[in-house]
Amino acid sequence: MSGGANDDRRTDGGVARPGADVPDRRPMLEGTVVRYEDKPDECTLHPSEPTERECTTAWITAKEGSYVSAVAWR
Repeated sequence: MSGGANDDRRTDGGVARPGADVPDRRPMLEGTVVRYEDKPDECTLHPSEPTERECTTAWITAKEGSYVSAVAWR
């Protein structure tokens, strides 16, 4: 047999072995919408559980009208 199991319980081919733990599938990003009466609403994408550095660097904010749905984009 070529190669052994990796630390994450996958074979060298990247295929999970039967009985291997299923990785946590929580979302890595969240979206927060802030609604305003006097200006366009804003949608901010941010890490679910940010590190200290991500608290100030890993945010994307878009004003209503500057984004479209994935269906419309296709």
